Amino acid sequence: MIVVLGVMGGLQDGYIESILQISSFHGRVVVPADKADQAAALIRSLPGVSSAVICSEIHVVAIGPSGQTMTILLRGLEPDSHAKDPSLVIALGLPEKRQFPLPGKLVIGKEAATMLGLGPNSSLKLFGVRQTESDGAIPVEISVPFGQTFNSGYYEFDASMGFITLGTQESETVFPQATRILGIKFLDRYSDFRLQGSIESALPPGSSEYSSWRVYNRSFFGALRTEKTIMMLLISLIFLVVGINIFHAMRRTIAAKKGDIAILKSCGARDIDIQRIFILDGFSIGLMGSLLGIGAGLGISLNINFLANRFAAGLRLVAQLLSSLGIGGGVGEYGLFSPINYYLDSIPVSISAGEIGFIALMAILSTTASALLASKRVSEARPSEVFRNE
Repeated sequence: MIVVLGVMGGLQDGYIESILQISSFHGRVVVPADKADQAAALIRSLPGVSSAVICSEIHVVAIGPSGQTMTILLRGLEPDSHAKDPSLVIALGLPEKRQFPLPGKLVIGKEAATMLGLGPNSSLKLFGVRQTESDGAIPVEISVPFGQTFNSGYYEFDASMGFITLGTQESETVFPQATRILGIKFLDRYSDFRLQGSIESALPPGSSEYSSWRVYNRSFFGALRTEKTIMMLLISLIFLVVGINIFHAMRRTIAAKKGDIAILKSCGARDIDIQRIFILDGFSIGLMGSLLGIGAGLGISLNINFLANRFAAGLRLVAQLLSSLGIGGGVGEYGLFSPINYYLDSIPVSISAGEIGFIALMAILSTTASALLASKRVSEARPSEVFRNE
């Protein structure tokens, strides 16, 4: 259970971190374009704020050199964003101190670059629709040189996102000119509501309502929460089944020990005294089981990539042996989470102390409660009846 929850938590934490660092930020607000610099400077000076970056977004159709087409989310970032928001550069898998975005060039996800057939010295065309107050929707087209790729490890971003620099001729053509987005990040992402008042007071007139990451990503994080809740429910059902098995096993033990129980009663032992023996037995089973399970679970979780590689090596060895004997179709790629089939370089693991405590508590409670219920059968053992039958 700990291994399953650890891998599940690692995957979820990776998704959440990528979304907050790359897509939604910790908070965002739309401000008038002519006051974006002033608002960003004020917000950066607030206690608890780690960065505030000016950006703009639009969905465009990208056409590669050979005519391949796909839709990407094009984001324009202010110059030198690598210095103003280093965590964004790190999340994109780029060198921390390298200039980002590249002036006059497109930085695009590696999967999107592959699908579009981009290579050195190539360029691509972008088609979009820009909204203006006076003319409404205006179709726009720009040609942007290919700069480099990024690899965030999150397929959705690597396959559908690109970055260019705000303030260039290309960005002035494709992005709305009236407004800009302020992407805000905090030292502690859970301080989003606490800092909301300070941020709103620093915004210029005409700004939109401040949107926290919890609100902006409500549907996605709600799905993750539901997934975790269902997993905890399944764990509870597992412990319920374990408890029922222990209950029946303990009842059979009490029935088999009816003679010994009668002797103890004839020596003056009370029912509650004998019940404590079985309750302590159930408690010790839960305690020892949880300690052994936690130790084994942590050991496997913390070394899961090593163990998975050794397991895959064993499968390859067996395949080679069978292939040498003329059995099977040859040696293929083996792995629990092979990069060929999964968008993973390694298996992520994130272990929560609260989840470990929950599992240990459920193990102890289920066995102790089962022993308590089963021990009530002790009262059925009457010394007079047992001695007469014996």
